[in-house]
Amino acid sequence: MDRIFVWLMRLILSLAVIGALFFAFTWYVLSRSLPDYTKTVQFEQLIAPVEIVRDTANVPHIFGKNDHDTLFALGYAHAQDRLWQMTMLRRTAQGRLSELFGEATLPIDMTVRRLAIYSAARQSLSALRPDTLAKLDAYALGVNARLLEINNGALGRGAPEFFLFSNAISPWTAADSLAIIKLMGIQLSSHLQQEVLRARASLILDDDRIKDLLPDMPGNNQAEIIDFTRLFPEIPPNRATAEAPHSALSPFKSIALSGASNAWAALPGRSATRGTLLANDPHLELTAPSIWYLARLELSTGGVIGGTIPGLPLVLVGRSAKLGWGLTSSNLDDTDIYIEKLNPLESSEYQTPEGYKPFIKKQSIVRIKDK
Repeated sequence: MDRIFVWLMRLILSLAVIGALFFAFTWYVLSRSLPDYTKTVQFEQLIAPVEIVRDTANVPHIFGKNDHDTLFALGYAHAQDRLWQMTMLRRTAQGRLSELFGEATLPIDMTVRRLAIYSAARQSLSALRPDTLAKLDAYALGVNARLLEINNGALGRGAPEFFLFSNAISPWTAADSLAIIKLMGIQLSSHLQQEVLRARASLILDDDRIKDLLPDMPGNNQAEIIDFTRLFPEIPPNRATAEAPHSALSPFKSIALSGASNAWAALPGRSATRGTLLANDPHLELTAPSIWYLARLELSTGGVIGGTIPGLPLVLVGRSAKLGWGLTSSNLDDTDIYIEKLNPLESSEYQTPEGYKPFIKKQSIVRIKDK
């Protein structure tokens, strides 16, 4: 009995030691991905010294001597704290979620690629003013400086979440920032879903009932309700589906969770403090981490502080010494759905006023994890 007890104690102690070593190793590896806010680093892309001071809420206050260095430091700070979030936003806009999550996100990638969000972002670069493009490039340099620091210093994967995936992290570009702006536009728009809902309702309801349930916006420039039943008599109402993919990772939100916002202001004579008041509430989905990232920037035009979005060198809601600004959804009709009538003899052609024309085809390869 004594020998059994001794061996049992040895086994328990051995397991405890192995568990402690495993925990210590895991903590060491994961903690390597956490940023060190106290160190001094040198980057050749900086024009002059820049300082990032974190307050007790970990909000970065960035003091640079020029806009290039300040935006460089903002990119660096974003990559320190929100690298996983930034890369997920970029992958969503690129239609590359399936490289991480497999077939579950394939419908999202296919829809995003049909909309060509990332291609549109790259094309938008040519429309930017040189000073705007310079700011985007300065921000991207800061993000990439952090990526280089992670790789050269063996600082884990840059964020603990990356240990779950082996995929490499591509350098940040100005087009990535523009793609996130366009992705936000998709997230805040419900017109795609609204138009599908209206089209489906028109298959079974008359015009007056549709306008009662889904009223027209005020104004005279309204398109008449199309008789979809006459156009496609062979489609049963319960089969007329063209909805966006639903998933926690999908940028296509339901009508109930799509964009909304409030903003109001009060003149000094209407406030107890005798100062102008501005209230702004952009209704965005509750996520962890939040889509917002508070930061203070010292720019050539003065200091600004407020809410940024990781991936963007912008203070979208905030204030300066003399001005406060907010951001609301315009709820404009920015999305149209086209129903193409196919050539019954050749499905690769669609009907136009001039007759049938072939679809323009572009190849897009979606890489799927483990496939």
